[in-house]
Amino acid sequence: MTTIAAFAGVSPDVPSVRSTPAYADALAYFKDYPARSLMSDHSRTLLYSLVRMMRPRLVAEIGTLHAGTTEVFARALWENGEGVVHTADPYGGDRCPPIIGQWPAELQHHVQFHAKSSMDFFSRMVLEDKSFGLILVDGNHDFEYAFFDLQMSARLIESGGIVVMDNAEQAGPFKAARVFLAANPAWREIGGALAAYDPSRPFNRERASLPETSFLILQAPDHLSIGAEAQSWGQAWTTLPQVRGLRFEVVAPCKGILHYQVHLRGFANGNRWVKEERIEGSVRIDAGDDVMKLDHPFERSLSVVAPSEFDDALFTLEFDLCWQGDSNSGPLALAALPTPFQ
Repeated sequence: MTTIAAFAGVSPDVPSVRSTPAYADALAYFKDYPARSLMSDHSRTLLYSLVRMMRPRLVAEIGTLHAGTTEVFARALWENGEGVVHTADPYGGDRCPPIIGQWPAELQHHVQFHAKSSMDFFSRMVLEDKSFGLILVDGNHDFEYAFFDLQMSARLIESGGIVVMDNAEQAGPFKAARVFLAANPAWREIGGALAAYDPSRPFNRERASLPETSFLILQAPDHLSIGAEAQSWGQAWTTLPQVRGLRFEVVAPCKGILHYQVHLRGFANGNRWVKEERIEGSVRIDAGDDVMKLDHPFERSLSVVAPSEFDDALFTLEFDLCWQGDSNSGPLALAALPTPFQ
């Protein structure tokens, strides 16, 4: 296969990429291609360009349909020389694998299809401790589904990563993005569709973060932002059957109290043996301009060591965090989720 366009040296600034020769070359390539795709030429080209510029290790796509956009992602990852797109469609188990199977082997290598709903898919990705540089949300467009997909995308996106929501003209995705940004001020829209919302044109087909697309483009902060609302990141696999405390890395000035709740769970003997331990507590944080690393031991250790006769033990760890900042202190900025130690 031949390459489409050279993105080496292209600025990662998303709006300005549309004026580059590389984008023009890609736009010509993706004109009416893939034919199975329901998106505009510019929408496909922008997704391709994002992958080429950002070079994500993992991409997620909610809503495979006929795998048109999946092929765009796969080609961009192939040209990058690395990466996998995980694409999910609960109704695509019979439809999608034959389509993907017709592609060149080089593209198939960069795709993993999941015949799962977004809830099942995201739950599996949480347990596998996956994180994504780019996520496309293009599944069920009802508000309740779109909002769930956006919230889970935010949980699994890497720092500085981008979530693209399709169908900005529809009420569900647009409201989901507005509600999400209001509750997560550390995030930002790349573009101005949400800020420029006109109630007199509630179904404006031209509104989008960038012209000639149907996208709402949201970018995660370059750190993990913990606010006043308690937040959970769900269960994730861990190799530790015992946890004595948590290690934090604070990356911005802040003062206040971090409240936490931790669940450590053990499963063995085909889940006939299950043990759970829970602890809650708080830690005072006074961070200045320099990065602050803090080891916080629990009042007691958590332990879910399985009986010695079971050799199939698995363990999960779940965090709930809530930040109570002092007066004039913003959200708590962490480099990543706390690291457990034993």
